[in-house]
Amino acid sequence: MVSVKSLHGSAQLLLDVAGGVTRIAERTHRTIVREINPLNRLRDIAGVPSKEREGQTYRFIQSTMSSLQQGLHRSLDGFSADDEPTHSVHSEKVAAALNGVCGDHLEASNNPLAITMHFRNSQGAKLRPDSSSMGATFPNAGPRIVVLVHGLCLSHEYWKGHNEADLGIELQRAHGFTPLYLNYNTGRHISSNGRELSEQLQILVDTWPVNVEELLLIGHSMGGLVIRSACWYGSEPKLPWTQLVKKALYLGSPHHGAALAKAGHLLTFVMHKFRYASPFALAQHTSAGIKDLRYGNLLDDDWEGIDQDEFHLDIRKPVPLLAGTRHYFLAATIGDHPTDFSSTLVGDLLVRLDSAKGHHSDALKKLRIRPEDCRVFEKLNHLALLDNKVVHDQIVEWLV
Repeated sequence: MVSVKSLHGSAQLLLDVAGGVTRIAERTHRTIVREINPLNRLRDIAGVPSKEREGQTYRFIQSTMSSLQQGLHRSLDGFSADDEPTHSVHSEKVAAALNGVCGDHLEASNNPLAITMHFRNSQGAKLRPDSSSMGATFPNAGPRIVVLVHGLCLSHEYWKGHNEADLGIELQRAHGFTPLYLNYNTGRHISSNGRELSEQLQILVDTWPVNVEELLLIGHSMGGLVIRSACWYGSEPKLPWTQLVKKALYLGSPHHGAALAKAGHLLTFVMHKFRYASPFALAQHTSAGIKDLRYGNLLDDDWEGIDQDEFHLDIRKPVPLLAGTRHYFLAATIGDHPTDFSSTLVGDLLVRLDSAKGHHSDALKKLRIRPEDCRVFEKLNHLALLDNKVVHDQIVEWLV
């Protein structure tokens, strides 16, 4: 059964895509016309507003799209979100992927498909940030909490993995942690999610049924960067929750950027230099979260006032690991050994080893941890870190 919320959001996104395709066609058409007729280039130089030169056909199409969107909102906004049926695992995964690719647009356009940050329990139920619901949801709540934060285009469902090996449940059985799974819009800026996670962790601690003694944070891929961002924004005002984080683990996190994001940016930059290719540089339309992965931006200062589609050097502000916390890095490589050419070049297919291990040529950006707190797993890809038994055994051992 398709929910009204999903129908509304999908239709709105489809209209947005149609509008975007129309703009690409218009830019291409205008470029061709300008090249064929020299008078059009003279009008560009003269500064004639583009709206005055815009074709009536394109104006009509965009006006139609706008009218359809307004009608869509009026016809479906009256339905209550409380009446929505429970979404299937498949639909939640599709929504998570969409949020990763264009989540910032979904949020800015008030699309119902935009995911709002929230916690889930081990049964998949959403948690409300008030003490009464917490007590009812966790009647046997303990003083130790583990929060698992997924990566780009993923959701809480991916912690179960293909083998149904749930890391949160394993830690509950082995060490008594109560597992909570964060769901969030991975298309937003990492710093925006980090700041919000810091606020939600404080609410979580304040409303937990018993006094919290320890808060364990585990992040996969982008999730590790969101954790580091949250720790930064939580430590600046010295929020109490930061004092409870004794250990934090990062699974394949691109601390200094992801190779795929760098390659996508380079392709976009090159295409922008060619007049006919520029409208088709689709990477410029990807989410802010994906663009943050180019270097591993953690703070608002890393992207504010910067055109992230243009070429620029790594100007990130160095963000040290949270003081007083022991940090563990887990990395993967598809090669047979970390020193293999394939391992060095592509790492786990998405994140290179030096980035996952926090290495950097700039001493201020290098993340320093004990050698025994970093492990590289051979013959594993990026997603396999989520549900691999050997990886889970290492985490359980570290937390003794």
